[in-house]
Amino acid sequence: MEFTELKTDDWPLFLAWAAAENWRVPERERHLFKGDWRRYFFVLRTTGAVQGFVSAVAYPDSGWIGNLLVAPKNRGRGYGAALFDFALEFLQRLTLKRIWLTASQAGMPIYQRRGFSSVDRIERWQGAGLGRAELQRRELLAELIETDRSCWGELRAPLLNALGDGEICRSGETLGLLQPGTDGWQLGPWLSPKNSPRENHLLLTEALGKTPVGRPLVIDTLVSADLGQLLRSAGMVMTGSNELMCLSRLPVTTLNGVAALASLGSIG
Repeated sequence: MEFTELKTDDWPLFLAWAAAENWRVPERERHLFKGDWRRYFFVLRTTGAVQGFVSAVAYPDSGWIGNLLVAPKNRGRGYGAALFDFALEFLQRLTLKRIWLTASQAGMPIYQRRGFSSVDRIERWQGAGLGRAELQRRELLAELIETDRSCWGELRAPLLNALGDGEICRSGETLGLLQPGTDGWQLGPWLSPKNSPRENHLLLTEALGKTPVGRPLVIDTLVSADLGQLLRSAGMVMTGSNELMCLSRLPVTTLNGVAALASLGSIG
């Protein structure tokens, strides 16, 4: 077995396998892994043939494992475990404080055996835009980064700086980054330090109003944020869920004020 960085020619295969699993791979994420974050995306090959993929992104204090995908015809041969262990060892060499991932029910036992614990649950919600794309500049980026640091307990500036053009919606102390995309828009991170129902309602209304009519808006929310009723009342539908898991030197308690992830589960 050989682990290498992702090559340009590998992308069509990864995207085809991801599509077969009904995975959403946001445009900005694809751009990052083809460019500045190429060093964080790995391929497992045997005798030159691609057997699987995994990403392992490092921030100053934490890392995220995602995009773990094995060739459908070759599952059950240990390739998934090999990819995960490679990614985990890659991040552990960096002596990070925490390593995060999202897991299906089937995958949880594998990660638990490697020391990961459940911290929260992620629900994916999807609705349709109601307005027009009239995005403004990101004047609030520094405030978003600081609020994110306060809520997560760690600095994640590389992630937020890398997410590309978008607009930071705001209602009081509640902030959310609205990320445009050709195949769908995303709201995240969504940060509500006081978990104010009024601020959350106004922020979601603004995000839906700025997402083009008919274009999907996707949000990966934390169950602990208790946003289900609000999202349903806005016409959004839950389309799936995964466990948020962490391997940490110190116990992880609640994520104060984190309403939704900045990515669709794979990079935080």
